[in-house]
Amino acid sequence: MRILLRLLLIFTAAGLGLAVGAFWRAKVAVSHTNPPARSAVAHSQGMEAFGSRKRLPTLDDSPLTTQLERDLSQSSGVTRWLYWFEALEKAAPSDFPRLARLAQANPAALRLVAARWIEIAPRHLFDALVAAARGGPSLPVPELSRALFKEWPKSNPEGAIAALNEPGDFGTRRAWQSSVASEVFNNDVERGLRLMSEWHIENFGPFMTGVEKWAAPDPRHAAEFTLENSAGYVAQLCMETIGKEWAKTDPAAALAFAASKPGQLSSTLAASALKQWAGQDLEEAAEWLGQADARTRNRLSPAFVEAWAQDDGAGALDWCQENLAGSGLAQAVGGVIKGAAAKDLMSAVGLVTEMDPSLARSEAAATVAKQWFPGLSSDKAVTPEMVSWLNTLDSDSLKRVMEVVEWGWSTSDPRTMAAFLSSANSASIPTQAYSTLARQLAQQNPSEALDWAGSLPASYSIEAGSAAFGQWWSSQPDAATTWLNSLPPSDARRQPFFQTEIRCLAWSNPQASEQLSALSADDRADARGIIQAMNNLPDDRRARLLEALKGR
Repeated sequence: MRILLRLLLIFTAAGLGLAVGAFWRAKVAVSHTNPPARSAVAHSQGMEAFGSRKRLPTLDDSPLTTQLERDLSQSSGVTRWLYWFEALEKAAPSDFPRLARLAQANPAALRLVAARWIEIAPRHLFDALVAAARGGPSLPVPELSRALFKEWPKSNPEGAIAALNEPGDFGTRRAWQSSVASEVFNNDVERGLRLMSEWHIENFGPFMTGVEKWAAPDPRHAAEFTLENSAGYVAQLCMETIGKEWAKTDPAAALAFAASKPGQLSSTLAASALKQWAGQDLEEAAEWLGQADARTRNRLSPAFVEAWAQDDGAGALDWCQENLAGSGLAQAVGGVIKGAAAKDLMSAVGLVTEMDPSLARSEAAATVAKQWFPGLSSDKAVTPEMVSWLNTLDSDSLKRVMEVVEWGWSTSDPRTMAAFLSSANSASIPTQAYSTLARQLAQQNPSEALDWAGSLPASYSIEAGSAAFGQWWSSQPDAATTWLNSLPPSDARRQPFFQTEIRCLAWSNPQASEQLSALSADDRADARGIIQAMNNLPDDRRARLLEALKGR
């Protein structure tokens, strides 16, 4: 094996040496057969001496890129990469915009350009990206910005932060701030947390690996700092991680600290610490919880029984029913099912099936459904077993489950959802589920969506049909309008669908004024009433549309 490896290295080095030699021989040959190249300006000046004085000199904003482009067109294989390396080594900041455009069809070359640009002039790259975002010279902005905001915060975080704090509008600032804050957070949790708080980054969740190392030596300090620099979702994730780390050394202290602080973050800390404690020593955690006041017991029981249920779901469920009541019981049972499902999903399904109808069962069913049914835009199908389980649920539990699964089900497997809703007791289905599905069906086949909506009970048919028609009109307004106008005057769908059309037109269509003014007198009168009733429409837009409805 070692001999083969050495031979492979020898042949590789030999091949590279031949390529390099060919590259330099080609350059030497060019230098002997051609005189030294003059710049474009010098060449133009020379032409003036031969009577071309009326022709203005051609300015080249990057002769280096011009030469590279010429060299690449005349080479192949390893030689092309050697030309790239040579150009990047010599490049000045002003060369990089054209180098990036030259490389944008070659991902590997573009990565090399980005890396070198960031190495020698990150601020220049930032300014070029801002200019491109504002409509200036085009650049492969996504690739370059991704590289810049991954590397710049590592080498000069304050420089990157200062650049993004400068005034001025460009549409990608928010995304770039999230990227920078994430990289800063990975290297310096406290600076990253403070930055996310300052930039109001509320719905972003970076990796927590650095938080574990930060919190372990002094979890109290970590918790206090997080409370002082709350930043939405990331603060919640931090508190969960801090709770786990604190519980490894002193869970009682973590819970006492959490009890002394108000707010959701302290509750998150307590729940995480107790869950970790229950996983380490169930009896000690149970004893502590049993001695707590009723309010604390109700608040923390879901985390406690979730850990318990991973080993003994039935026992955890019995404890909840014996020790809790009301909404506290419902939340705790949800924790039991979540813990049981983490270990054995079908055992959790069985636990829900055996429960009597109650608020607790509804929450337990919703918890199972979140893990069992497909998520949003999943490629997972809804199986007959899932549908059969739905049919075993009481009305309240089914309604709660549908609230949880309707979006994921409608996007991943809309036809099985359509079949289920058509046969289900409509009293057990949230009204919005029909409209949600109708929109998804209309994205694929508007005619099929409208037919399905028409087959529903009258109390749901018009609303679902309006949702399908609105989706169709948003993507194909001419076809949808033609179809609507073809309906007979007696069709019950004409007026509600027309209302949907006018609302869509008023909200989103840039030619709304022209289209409204072209309506018939009767339709303009109806449209006027619809637009006047749209409470959330901006006043200035409402005024323009109503003016257009006065007619010509």
